[in-house]
Amino acid sequence: MIMKSVMVSVSAMAIATSVGGCSNALVQTAYGPMPEYCTQNNTATGAIIGGLLGAGLGAAIGGGRGAAIGGASGVALGGLTGAQADQQCRQLALQRALEMAAAQQAVANQARRQVAFEPVEYVVPTTGQRHKIRPLNSYTNPATKETCSSYDEVSFDADGKATVTGKGRACKGADGTVHAS
Repeated sequence: MIMKSVMVSVSAMAIATSVGGCSNALVQTAYGPMPEYCTQNNTATGAIIGGLLGAGLGAAIGGGRGAAIGGASGVALGGLTGAQADQQCRQLALQRALEMAAAQQAVANQARRQVAFEPVEYVVPTTGQRHKIRPLNSYTNPATKETCSSYDEVSFDADGKATVTGKGRACKGADGTVHAS
């Protein structure tokens, strides 16, 4: 009986891993190249895979009650992990907006003219909600080599109505690390 539970657990883990395998390979999206995991609903995928793995492991260890506890724990932890991946997708969009703003500002400085910054759009796969990060300015501190931009973040509802949902400042250090404040 225990051997059968272990085999079921191993099979569930193999299936879950193959179904939800997360890849960092870049794929072309309407908003530019993004990691493959940014094109799926990471919160739901994490919850499903976590639930399967937790239930399989729980069943192997504690039978029916173990499967229920393991499945519930797996759904919660998998969902949290997936939500973190969705947040990483937002961070990548913010980084892309900062890099584009800095490049556009450099061109404008050379031409001694005002620049109209290009926004970066992204979609949260979990909700399907569309967002746009719009750089407002860009400057580089000559002493620290840190490039910063102020930005607005606009969210669109199902009817396409835009609402400014955030303002902030993002900086890219000389080491390439991006941080928002």
